[in-house]
Amino acid sequence: MAGNLQVGERVYVPCARIPVLRDRGVALYETQVVDVQGQRARVDLPGGVASGWIGFPLLHRNVGILIINVGDFFSEYGLLDPLAKSVGQFCRLLVPEDQMRQVRVRSLAELENLWKREQSLYSHVVWVGHGSRNGINFAVDGWVAPARLNSTLRLRCAPRKTYISLCCEHGYKSYGAEISRSTICSDFIGPFHSVPGATASQFCQTFLASHLLEGRTVGVAFRDAREGVPGTASFRLWRAGRLKAGPR
Repeated sequence: MAGNLQVGERVYVPCARIPVLRDRGVALYETQVVDVQGQRARVDLPGGVASGWIGFPLLHRNVGILIINVGDFFSEYGLLDPLAKSVGQFCRLLVPEDQMRQVRVRSLAELENLWKREQSLYSHVVWVGHGSRNGINFAVDGWVAPARLNSTLRLRCAPRKTYISLCCEHGYKSYGAEISRSTICSDFIGPFHSVPGATASQFCQTFLASHLLEGRTVGVAFRDAREGVPGTASFRLWRAGRLKAGPR
């Protein structure tokens, strides 16, 4: 969601919400704000026509999806790679090729190097790997606690991002709440229990489709995914250390 928009800013608007854009074959349309009133704006449409009023929750300043496959050497071929690839192929249908990237890292050093160079390009980060309520497993570093991961990812003035973790047990307070307290994280989504790879992939795709394709807020898209995908009722949504949705 974009807040405090100004006339002249570049934004992305869901094509599904604008009748004249529905047949463009893409999920999002990049355009410019032409008027602002309170928490809504009007944007420029093809042919120089201004749109009707659109609420800020439907507009995005930046849209980019980064899929981080945290490798462990042992289960990459049978689980982690297929899961990351299935989400990645869907994202290529959702956003332009240059607005998504899929990478594998096996150490914190690799992650830190990638993050410093490219994190500003992405608004949504999907985590694929082996998780527990206390951390995420890197092939080189072993189990990394959320506080250490936050420290690695902390950058001054970095844009806030939505994290979607497909790692088991990351919905626990000890992990999800801790990660969501980071200044770089706007929302954190993760499963409370273990989750099969196929289920995790379907949940992530449903959430992103509702959020970006249909232009729904994170909270509404999260609810849509939980209710629409079998076996995902245990997913939780954390924001600033507080549980916003999901089982208590």
